[in-house]
Amino acid sequence: MRYELIVTEGQPSCGGKSPSKSVIQTVETNDPVMFVKQKEKTEDVEIERNEGGNIRIALMRDRFRVVYDFTED
Repeated sequence: MRYELIVTEGQPSCGGKSPSKSVIQTVETNDPVMFVKQKEKTEDVEIERNEGGNIRIALMRDRFRVVYDFTED
């Protein structure tokens, strides 16, 4: 299945940087949860699914929250 993926990563806001950065990409996967777990090497994730088929997967990496938003393409 093909998804538009938005990855939002928290980061230190020192030096005037934004407190988060986002990257948008297109990915193909049959299992978004496994996609994230393989990329992040963690089992500790929060998963939300809505009626529209969107999947949000959130986790902590180095004290900062990372959110993967999958939208069916």
